[in-house]
Amino acid sequence: MGKALLQANIGLKYDEVPVGAVIVDGAGKIIARAYNKIESEQCQLAHAEARAIKKACKKIGGWRLNGCRIYVTLEPCLMCFGLIKLSRLEGVVFGAQSNLFGIGLHDLENIKNYAKDINIVSGIKEKECVEILKKFFNSVRKKRKEKGKQ
Repeated sequence: MGKALLQANIGLKYDEVPVGAVIVDGAGKIIARAYNKIESEQCQLAHAEARAIKKACKKIGGWRLNGCRIYVTLEPCLMCFGLIKLSRLEGVVFGAQSNLFGIGLHDLENIKNYAKDINIVSGIKEKECVEILKKFFNSVRKKRKEKGKQ
């Protein structure tokens, strides 16, 4: 999760919502890293998870990421969780819960049948993951407030 947080910090430097993702293979070797690029690419397909999955597929030369696990600083949204499942990732490890866009991975009863074949772990480095998001959104609010005073 530390490596995913490093990716989130890169995104923060570029004024992106600071979400980072890392994919590791069955041996624990990192095969892909990514951060959100939604603002710079002006497209919702540029989520950290989607970008990491694309990089991992390119690295291994196929779309099936069997035996791999994704570490992400924020609970995946519905779109990203769909990609995780379709890519055959065996596990999702995330830090902060997303009450706004998250799929409810912290409450597996909500998605029991859909996620039954994916090992899900939540709350890893949660405090650090929440803090970087707070830092970003506080900065956004401050900029809006200052802009409103002009």
